[in-house]
Amino acid sequence: MPRRRITQTDVAAMAGVSQATVSFVLNGSTPAGVRISEETRQRVLDAIRITGYTANPAAQRLAGGLAQILGVFTYEATFPRASRDFYGPFLTGIEHAAERLGVDILLFTSAPVADGRRRLTRDGWQRLGVADGCLLLGQHEHRGELQHLLDTNYPFVFIGKRGSDGGRLPYVGADYVGGTVRQIDRLVAHGHQRIGYVGMRGTDQPTLDRVEGYRDAMKSHGLTTRFVELEDVAATAAEIVDQRFTAVVVAPENHPEELADELERRGRRVPDDVSVLLLGQPHHPRRDGRQWSGFSVPREEMGARALYLLSRLVSDDGPRRERERDGRRPAAVTEAELHQILVCPDVEGATVAPPPAGAPPGADAP
Repeated sequence: MPRRRITQTDVAAMAGVSQATVSFVLNGSTPAGVRISEETRQRVLDAIRITGYTANPAAQRLAGGLAQILGVFTYEATFPRASRDFYGPFLTGIEHAAERLGVDILLFTSAPVADGRRRLTRDGWQRLGVADGCLLLGQHEHRGELQHLLDTNYPFVFIGKRGSDGGRLPYVGADYVGGTVRQIDRLVAHGHQRIGYVGMRGTDQPTLDRVEGYRDAMKSHGLTTRFVELEDVAATAAEIVDQRFTAVVVAPENHPEELADELERRGRRVPDDVSVLLLGQPHHPRRDGRQWSGFSVPREEMGARALYLLSRLVSDDGPRRERERDGRRPAAVTEAELHQILVCPDVEGATVAPPPAGAPPGADAP
C-alpha cells in the first residue's frame, strides 16, 4: 500500500507542540506577542527531518503563505526543434536567476498548442494559482488573457515589450527601435543611401519597433524608405536586385542565409555588392553560415531580469498584510522597474561593407 503523506499534525505530535507552532517555524515568522524558544524550534526542525515532512505548496498558498514557486508560460510550444535557439537563452537566464533567488520554476505545459498557440482559458487560470506568480513569453499572446490577469491582480511579467490600458502591464523588453536606428546610422556612415527593409510588416511588437526604428532613422538622414514584403526568398532576392539596394536590414526570422544564397546566385555578393544587417540573432543559424553584422537581443538577461521583477511583485503582494500590521509600508515597484527596456548590443560581424563603386544615390525613385 502507498505510504500516507506526512502532515504538520504528525510533526506537531512528534515535537510535542501545536500545529500552529510548526507552521510558524516553517514560515520563519511569528505574529506579535508569540515567542518560540530556540529549544522548541529545534525540536520542530528535528521532527521535520525525522518524518521527512515536505510542505504542500498549494496548501501553503491557501493558508496565505508563499510557495516559493514561480511559473513560466509560453504561448508557443517551448521545445520544438525550430524554436530551440529562440527560447533556450530566455530559460537559461530564468534558471540562473531562480538559483540566486532560491525559488523553484514550474513550466506550465498542459495547455494544448493549437495553430501554434496556447491559451490560458478554461483550466489555465486555476493552474496558474499553483505558483506565486508567472512569467509569460511568446509572439502570439492573447491580449484579453493579459488583461484578465491584470484585473485579477495576479502577479506576472511579460518577457517582451507589451502595451496595456493604463500602462499597468509589467514587462522586460528589448530596445528594437534603438537597435535598428543604430544599424541604419552604421550603414549611412559606410556611405549607403539605398537601404531597404526586408520582412513582413506584422502587428507583433518586435516588428512594429523595428519598422519604427527604420522609418525614424531613414527620415533623419533624408533617405527614402523602401520595403520588401515577400514571403518567397527567391522573389525577395530578385526584388532587392531590381531595386538596386546596396544594403538591407533583415528581421532574423526571414531566412537570411537562404536570402544571401539567392543574392549570390544573381551575382550580388554579401557584403561586397549588398550589405546585410540582421535585426536580432538568426533563428536557424548554419554551422558554416556567415558571421552576421547587426545587433543581438539580450535574451538571457531579459529572462533573468524578468524573474527578478516578478519576485519583487510577488514579495510586494504576498507579505503586504504582515508589513502593514507591523506599521511598515510596502516598498512599491517603481515605474522604471515595471517597464524595463534593455539595450540590444551591436554585433560587428562580416556582412557590412561600403557600397560598390557607381551605386545609385538614395534619393532616386525605386
